Amino acid sequence: MKFMEFFISNARWILGGMLLGFGSSFGQTFFIAQFSAELRAAYGLSHGEFGSLYMAATLASAFCFIWVGKIVDYVPTVVVGCGALIVLAGFTFFMAWQDSVIMLGLCLFGLRLFGQGSLPHISQTAMARWFNASRGKALSLANFGNMLGEAMLPLVAVALMAALGWRNLWLLAGASLLLGFLPISYLLLRKDRSPQNPSATEMARGPVTSWQRGQVIRDWRFWLAMAAAIAVPTFMTGVMFHQVQLMEAKGWARTTIPALLPLYAGLGAVFSLSAGALIDRFSAAALLPMMIIPLGCGLLALSAIEAESLVFLAMVCFALSMGCWGAVMSAYLAETFGTMYLGGIRAVYTALVVFGSAMAPGVMGLLVDYGVSLSEQFIYCAVYCFALSLALYLMRGAMQAQKEPAT
Repeated sequence: MKFMEFFISNARWILGGMLLGFGSSFGQTFFIAQFSAELRAAYGLSHGEFGSLYMAATLASAFCFIWVGKIVDYVPTVVVGCGALIVLAGFTFFMAWQDSVIMLGLCLFGLRLFGQGSLPHISQTAMARWFNASRGKALSLANFGNMLGEAMLPLVAVALMAALGWRNLWLLAGASLLLGFLPISYLLLRKDRSPQNPSATEMARGPVTSWQRGQVIRDWRFWLAMAAAIAVPTFMTGVMFHQVQLMEAKGWARTTIPALLPLYAGLGAVFSLSAGALIDRFSAAALLPMMIIPLGCGLLALSAIEAESLVFLAMVCFALSMGCWGAVMSAYLAETFGTMYLGGIRAVYTALVVFGSAMAPGVMGLLVDYGVSLSEQFIYCAVYCFALSLALYLMRGAMQAQKEPAT
């Protein structure tokens, strides 16, 4: 089934997943980072201090998400999706009204738990569970929501901040969640979808018996895949969170990276669609070793580039990894461990992703405070990507093997 035909046939569910992903943008680093300078100035925080606060809030949200994420295995998607949107809206309003470092930390905790953590998790779990033979297409199309938010919102925030002020922008974000995202998401997701003859198609992948979460975390393949999975959001969070500082250090205009985010998101969407088709044809496991090579190349490029006109090269590499990452990892977990307990399994995966993204701003900020430049840090991150890609390639046979859980 071609992409357009597939999309038209399943528009309500795909659009619902996209909308949840877009709504998560208000808790993502690429949006929060646009307020970094204003928040640091409001409370007299250094780069390292603000990064550490952000890290602590995100770590706390990762710890809580291990239990919160299991809810999607027991509660209908429409209920948990709309509930997460309501709570996220509450924290965006709280962000506009907070007036102390402690309250700021609490706001960041809520934004990360229900923005970065819950909404993408709900969207991706639903797509992986609702679709089987076309799982790759569904996941890649649903990822458009995240990419659209990443393309639009940073530039919107930069453009409107001077006119409205940063606090009013957070009020506007909350109003859009309650008045726009919430009712539309309810209308789209109120009807569940069942995979059409999942056992009858030879394209369907997955074990006969779904793995429980305890069985999954005792399987070494899960942890090797996670080492790759967390590399993409961790390093990209570091880049996005410290983009203002990087642009200042390189002598670039403050709009250099935000202006390239539409290109980054557009290419990411194209690469995501390509990854979805490749997943359905070959399997997600086959794509794992290639997923983080472009990320390493982008980090090396961003470290070496001095001219503003060449920054797009790094963003193209980042788009390739980010476009593939979400669909590949969600499909890999469903293919390898089944979908019955996928919410609980993805909760561990998402918690690890949130943990990695929590560490990046704080660790990178502290290293900068101690004299290790961002450019130098990016080189070390690139070496990690290349080494891990090699390990995944060497272990590709075991990573692709279908087996039943140990009893």
